[in-house]
Amino acid sequence: MRKKMMFKAFPHAYVLLFGIIVLMAIMTWIIPAGEYARVQVGGRTIVDPSSFHYIQRSPVGFFKMFVAIPKGINSASSLLFMIMIIGASIQLFDSTGAIRAAVFKLLDIIGQQRKSWVIVVIMLFFGCLGAFPGMLEAAIPFAPLCIGIALALGYDVLVGISVPVISIVVGWTAGPTNPWTVGIGQNLGELPLFSGLGYRLVVFVALMMLAIRFVLAYGERVQRDPTLSIADGLDMSHLRDLQNMNAEAFTTRHGLILLTFAATIFVVVYGAIRWNFGFFEMSAVYIIGSIIGGIIAGYDGNEIAEKLIGGGQSIFVGAIAVGLARGISVVMEEGKIIDTIVMGLARVMDFLPSWLCAIGMFVMQTFINFFIPSGSGQALATLPIALPVADIINLNRQIAILAFQFGDGLSNLCYPTVGVLIAYLIYTKVPFNRWLRFIMPFMWSSWLLAIILLLIATWMDYGPF
Repeated sequence: MRKKMMFKAFPHAYVLLFGIIVLMAIMTWIIPAGEYARVQVGGRTIVDPSSFHYIQRSPVGFFKMFVAIPKGINSASSLLFMIMIIGASIQLFDSTGAIRAAVFKLLDIIGQQRKSWVIVVIMLFFGCLGAFPGMLEAAIPFAPLCIGIALALGYDVLVGISVPVISIVVGWTAGPTNPWTVGIGQNLGELPLFSGLGYRLVVFVALMMLAIRFVLAYGERVQRDPTLSIADGLDMSHLRDLQNMNAEAFTTRHGLILLTFAATIFVVVYGAIRWNFGFFEMSAVYIIGSIIGGIIAGYDGNEIAEKLIGGGQSIFVGAIAVGLARGISVVMEEGKIIDTIVMGLARVMDFLPSWLCAIGMFVMQTFINFFIPSGSGQALATLPIALPVADIINLNRQIAILAFQFGDGLSNLCYPTVGVLIAYLIYTKVPFNRWLRFIMPFMWSSWLLAIILLLIATWMDYGPF
């Protein structure tokens, strides 16, 4: 109960974002106003590093600070609608039970005797959900299923939490086609949508291999000696019934729904690469896919509408957070302090090698993710500063976005501000300190791997741009 109160006591994301808006408004009275000239190079708008000059102050007052909030929501309207439409579509597909039935089918095919392979396949499944459609919160409904499977196979509750949570976070971090982080970041950076896909697939494979090795190694230790379980001594009686969970039959209808879901994601990715799809086109594809999926599921028109509306409502809180995050940029833009901040950061980093700058950006984004755990919100709040800095210090924009991905993604596994993680811990009654004991070895190794991958990206001048 005390643990729950601690989580509830932490400020809401809206409160944190509004606090940053207030802080930035105050900063417009303190930080001198300044501007860089922007030039067009190769179809992109970049900063001319030699053009910075101070200009007349334009501080943001009390009323203008509040005006910045609807302005931010309005300027991010296309993104906001995309988030709500894609979120609604994903919720409809999930409501059909096809994904849950597929997990049971995989378990039946592989067989419980081959325990390690069951874990590997299910982790890859959830990793793909995080990597391609960007379904981070999708892990939450699978808590009973994955914990039940882990307990039935002789593992402990931490393996049950890890299978979906670590996998989906790792997939989200690599984000080969994650619309919430890569899509938004590349849009802000004026990069071709989902460009650099090949290297992000390498990142996905590397992080997934590390995650699978970590979970299996821990699971094997627990099976050899249950007293080595970090959850040892905890009362898990409330989870006992999950070991005998009834399987959900996988039907032809479920298969067709999953094919429709996969086809939707494929068309979005192919369209972005080949047909220059933007947010509107991506949203349209998801609408079409969800309607087809709903029809296959046997929903009538009213049911499809209700599922989509319900999904849109569930994602609304996150969507508005994006608008609030954009309000931060509006305040800085109207106060003319963005370029001054960029100039200050660029001067600090100008004498550092590019690889060290990339690592510095990764560390900065990791720190910020504690306060802004929304990937899209963090992108809109930080990349308007990070990308111009990258231009000035001659750091590839694609690398700057990759550093943002790593900082935004991996720390979702160890921050108490992350809803997916906390939902699992509250459900299982695993104390947060026990989870930290379990996950921190993985955090140190994954952060080290992220640094290595950033160094490789810098060495190969990961592009385009």
